[in-house]
Amino acid sequence: MRRLQRGDRRAYDALYERWSAKVFQFPLRRAGSRLAAEDAMQETWLRVYRYRDRYKPERRFSAWLYTIAAHAGHDAREPELEAFDWEPPTSDDVHLRDDIIRALHTLDALDRRVILLIVEGYTSVEVGEMLQMRAGTVRMRLKRARATMRERLSEVE
Repeated sequence: MRRLQRGDRRAYDALYERWSAKVFQFPLRRAGSRLAAEDAMQETWLRVYRYRDRYKPERRFSAWLYTIAAHAGHDAREPELEAFDWEPPTSDDVHLRDDIIRALHTLDALDRRVILLIVEGYTSVEVGEMLQMRAGTVRMRLKRARATMRERLSEVE
């Protein structure tokens, strides 16, 4: 990222190559639609280039990048359930994927971002940095989101 800030355009390509596949999963899970996720990804990488001077080297690059991705995907539409790119671990319940998507979309948008970033493997401190909130607030939102998900999924059973 520092090379990109100094004007090295090849550094942009290197960043894209290294991060795009992983970052793509974030808007895909959030939106549930490949088309909406592709739009969010395109906007994410445009913003990375446009706001390259705002990146602070002392901040973790992945946190900065996921913050941009979260904002770029903010306007993602409701999921197209048939296009959601996730398969349940077993085929016991063919409706599990759709039920999870519906449950995710009953969450407040910020709670949904929190739970999806946690699923991506970020800590509550890192999620707090990305979403500009305290780690305790992240944990509270995560607890509430999990309870809501459990409730919604139990209604389906």
